[in-house]
Amino acid sequence: MSEERPRRVGAALLCALAFGPVPAGAMQSGGGQVPALVIVAGVGGTPEHRERFSGWARDLCAAALRTPAPSRVRVLVERLPEGGGPDEPCAPVARSTQEELAREIEAARGAGGTGDGLVLVLIGHGSAGGSPRFQLPGPDLSPERLGEMLNGFGSGPVTVAHLGSAAGAFVPALAGPGRVVLAATRAGETNETRFPRHFIAALAGDEGDRNKDGRVSALEAFDFARRGVEREYEQEGLLRTEHALLDDNGDGVGSLEPEMAAGRDGVLAGRRTLLVRTPEAVADASADTPEILRLVAERDALASRVDALREAREGMEEETYLAELETLLLQIAELAERIAALREKIE
Repeated sequence: MSEERPRRVGAALLCALAFGPVPAGAMQSGGGQVPALVIVAGVGGTPEHRERFSGWARDLCAAALRTPAPSRVRVLVERLPEGGGPDEPCAPVARSTQEELAREIEAARGAGGTGDGLVLVLIGHGSAGGSPRFQLPGPDLSPERLGEMLNGFGSGPVTVAHLGSAAGAFVPALAGPGRVVLAATRAGETNETRFPRHFIAALAGDEGDRNKDGRVSALEAFDFARRGVEREYEQEGLLRTEHALLDDNGDGVGSLEPEMAAGRDGVLAGRRTLLVRTPEAVADASADTPEILRLVAERDALASRVDALREAREGMEEETYLAELETLLLQIAELAERIAALREKIE
């Protein structure tokens, strides 16, 4: 293998990482405000699970508050801790009952309309069967009841991430225009989920920002967590008992492997920001033209191909791997330059 190719691959990588950000406006209102984040830790059933769920909620809250454009974050848990004061940024504001959840969703919506959108994350246990539920203190939450709570947003930007077991049962009731619905499992999968740990890691660390555009999209977080779960089961030699789903085209049928292709699940999720990682990505992208959005979708699709290539590296000749990687990264860099040039014309 020549020394020239590694240098060219490195140059392509640097160029790809340097392209301009896809700003957070795709998830924001015209005013460019960050949507509210409501994190719900449901019933644990045991002290160990109760602490795990509330700990994940705190970790997710902390990740959101470290960003250049922090969300309005509200944390609901099964039991309020003793001694935690309201001055603590991620202190729970209430118990995770249906009543408190409805109150927080209404507050996020705002008195005059849809507010700036909502990201709702459910962490806990779910139940399957003819009457699926997400387990909360007091009456458990049904898909239909949660759908009613969210109706006030209309087609406004709403993202729901159900990270518990049997989460897929909620997808049909929550799907609709402007909605991105992530489910850690299919409807009948009731084992404890591993998905939450990887999902939160995607938002708290640097690796979740797959295309290095300064933000973590719903699709990036989903793919990061899905791939993390798959690797765990493969490494442990176990039959996988959770299969994550994503629906964002409103048909109520979640996809196991969404992609940013017309008519498929993944297009809206790829444009919807869950977390902004750099100050440059805070700007509103509402001025992006259809041509820019098309190029952004192509760039993100190429980033997905880079992910797949890296996972397949062990079974490939090194020369072949580097050649394919170089081609993809150069294509990403070219698209980045075209996107930046078009945005400069708008400015």
